[in-house]
Amino acid sequence: MKSDQKMVKRVKETIELEDKLDADQKFKNNLAALTIVLCDKFLSSENMIELWRDRKMVKFFKYVEEQGKKKGKEEGKIEGKIEGKQEEARLILMRQIKAKFGDTDNEIINLINEAELSKIEDLSEKIVTTNSESELIDFLKH
Repeated sequence: MKSDQKMVKRVKETIELEDKLDADQKFKNNLAALTIVLCDKFLSSENMIELWRDRKMVKFFKYVEEQGKKKGKEEGKIEGKIEGKQEEARLILMRQIKAKFGDTDNEIINLINEAELSKIEDLSEKIVTTNSESELIDFLKH
């Protein structure tokens, strides 16, 4: 805790020195924000909020937080769509295997579920060219 408080004190002193620079207020605010952001790894969340509050930059902090949440939601939607497409591909391949070989061994199903996307893509071609389930199992294992 002591070292954390020392860091907060150092950051505050740095910002005070930055405020004494002969520059416009916008530049000083940007410099202070940069200092706080650069110290992120060394400070707790509470300390970061305190520093932002001291600079009366809480609105900026909330804006950045909201933008981060929005971007995270968008990335989550994209990731969900990708996972959905991969699951669809796996189901189609299992249906193709069932159509070609009848009821399949659980080992094939497990291997398909564990396979990476590139392997799944190659599997669609392998199903057409192979004549035995053992070849598919061997292909999925290697």
